[in-house]
Amino acid sequence: MDGTGSASPQFLLLATTNPGKVREAGPLLAPATSRLGLTVRVLQPGDAEGLSEDKETFAGNAVTKALWAARRFGLPSLGEDSGLEVDALSGAPGVRSARFSGGGTEENIRLLLERLAGVPDARRTARFRAAAALKAPGGPLFVSEGLTEGVILTEPRGDGGFGYDPVFLSRDLGRSFAEVSREEKSRVSHRARALRALRGYLFEVFGDRDFTAGGSDGGLVPGHA
Repeated sequence: MDGTGSASPQFLLLATTNPGKVREAGPLLAPATSRLGLTVRVLQPGDAEGLSEDKETFAGNAVTKALWAARRFGLPSLGEDSGLEVDALSGAPGVRSARFSGGGTEENIRLLLERLAGVPDARRTARFRAAAALKAPGGPLFVSEGLTEGVILTEPRGDGGFGYDPVFLSRDLGRSFAEVSREEKSRVSHRARALRALRGYLFEVFGDRDFTAGGSDGGLVPGHA
């Protein structure tokens, strides 16, 4: 793009309706999206009808989202899936992290702590794992992964973050993800590592191709990049 404002905008679609993921992904992708002059768009809840997350790996779900969104909207699309793996629970909740209890975030955390009741600190090791996939219509598929290690606390700490952040004590930061700023979390988080690894591929996708229109964008809304 020439920076004069005369060129049509190019779009990158984040195939998610999760506001927490959108808040984190925008700044992480910004070094690439800003340089390329990309407008980041996200899904509204109604746009995700028909999209299933039924794979047994985070990478499988991320790829499913990216392929589905690129096909439906005709835009370069980034899919992401992530979750918590607890060693004492044989890797659970894993890909079912968001629906672990069948309820919301508080219920998920409550069930997790109940399952770990009486488990000593040395055996409460866990990690967040994320996978990201980038697919442009007619282009190759790029996939990356990232993880961050920690332990599960016996009770929530902090008011920030989302999901399991209040009970995940980061090994890198020495605090729960809910106790640190977004900038601190972005230095070490699983999602940050996966998206940073994928950022370079944006230049391959947009370097010599023009994605200004795509298919019908339904209820897509601007993102926060």
